[in-house]
Amino acid sequence: MRRAVVALVVALAGAVIVVACNLSGNGHIIQKPFFAQPGDDVVNCACNLTFDNEHCSDGHCAAHFSIQLCLPPSLQNADAGVDMLSSAADSYCRDTVTHVVYHMIKVFNGGWCDYKAPYAPDGGVGSSVSCFAEELDDGRMRATTVDDGTCRSSCAAVDCDYKTNCGSDVQDSDGTIHPDRCKCSIITRYGCPGDPPSELPTALFCRPPN
Repeated sequence: MRRAVVALVVALAGAVIVVACNLSGNGHIIQKPFFAQPGDDVVNCACNLTFDNEHCSDGHCAAHFSIQLCLPPSLQNADAGVDMLSSAADSYCRDTVTHVVYHMIKVFNGGWCDYKAPYAPDGGVGSSVSCFAEELDDGRMRATTVDDGTCRSSCAAVDCDYKTNCGSDVQDSDGTIHPDRCKCSIITRYGCPGDPPSELPTALFCRPPN
């Protein structure tokens, strides 16, 4: 079978940071060519954040981070073609993970609604968060991998909560975000004014073991 490579390059403008940071963040990244390997059960999603904060250059901030999540069971198919699976994995990052990350930031960062507001004038995520499938290792193009079997079974629905499992330690004092420190799998509250009611609760987002 031919190993197809999906090159969905997204031009992202704007700038972002992470809340209490004195720097302008680590910048945005542009999606590189990637593929998803049939039979894998974990996808690496890269997320660009865009928001305003007085501590950033000209008040505009740009940052990014990666988050690895279990692929939905319907995409853990060893018989799927590379083209189909690559497109589906990318769509999962763009359509589902973008909204998960948007609400996750609100959990550990109380100022998020104000910071992202200029980029979502009609409410919701707007252009404040944009996630997509990204290669795990630079130059190798593979955006998926296999875990120890955890992703092959359903995970428990653990509600994200600032006080218990997704709090202040998720974001360092320099603004760096560590999404793996949010030990939860669904967000049922923590929205912003103007968010569509249908966005909560979020889809269940299961994690491979660290």
